[in-house]
Amino acid sequence: MLSVGRLTLNFFAYLNVTRLSLPQRIISIVVLFLTQHNALANSTSSEHSVKWYDTVQEDVTETITDTANWFDGFFGQDQFDEDRASASARLRLSYIPIESNVARFENQFRVRARLPNLEDKWDVIVADYNDSNEAKESDRVISETEGQGKNEDVSVAVRYIHSQNKSKFISTRVGFAKGADIYIRTRYRRQFAITNKFNFEVEPALYYYLSNGIGARFNFKFDHQLSDHSLWRQDNSWEYIQDEQDPEWRHNLLLYHQLNSQSALISGIFAHGYINQGYHLENKGIFVRYRLQALRSWLFFEIEPFIHYPDYREFSQTPGIALRLEINFQQQ
Repeated sequence: MLSVGRLTLNFFAYLNVTRLSLPQRIISIVVLFLTQHNALANSTSSEHSVKWYDTVQEDVTETITDTANWFDGFFGQDQFDEDRASASARLRLSYIPIESNVARFENQFRVRARLPNLEDKWDVIVADYNDSNEAKESDRVISETEGQGKNEDVSVAVRYIHSQNKSKFISTRVGFAKGADIYIRTRYRRQFAITNKFNFEVEPALYYYLSNGIGARFNFKFDHQLSDHSLWRQDNSWEYIQDEQDPEWRHNLLLYHQLNSQSALISGIFAHGYINQGYHLENKGIFVRYRLQALRSWLFFEIEPFIHYPDYREFSQTPGIALRLEINFQQQ
């Protein structure tokens, strides 16, 4: 029988290889797709021109799914159980010219594997950015306007889901982040429906970094459903980290509008800063994001103009734009 220590070392070694090779492999798909799609579209052999990038995408999907099942197999009596582990990956490629930096490119990836042999309560997450607040659109905008999109090292974590339903989610995550710093984080999310069109959500989180100390974050948001295709959201966040000088605050107001089954608009205003004997503003701004699913169900394009007023430019108006390509990998 394989020892737990040896299994853990082998698994994290495999993850390290996957981390180094997967982004380059996915990026090669994008390069091939962008450089050869038009030529292939005009080819007389249309049957083959629409299949090559699907084949590559399916190959990458199968690779991460097989890895998840390899790891999950150590926790089941039968490694060829009918309940296969599920795995998904997301890659974002961004071009974000801003101020004097017109050659700014960023990429982000996240891989998640759910393990059925552990009753689907455990999953493994690998990401090269802080994904703890990924669903908050304004947090992405704030990070990108300030050039913070790549300030996180690759993190590897194992997450245990204590409870999950439509209105409640409780989880604990243990892993490596901020370089080689070990951390543990517990998060509780609860949604309350006031009416069929109005609800609010609270999300406290506590975490501890071995090197950086304790931390806490509290999110509070309101949702108002305007129609079947539109939603207003007001979002608030406060965060404290022991090794940082002051707690941070973030507030924003967002409007989500679905244009059709393949496209949507997200627009909003945001402000954030720090707390030191009162609120201090560091940045504020406005943005509009157009998101389009095109060509394939796993391929998305985004264009996002924004204007922000950062304190390091004495709150002067600073425009920018973000162009993104997002590729998703998940077995159907």
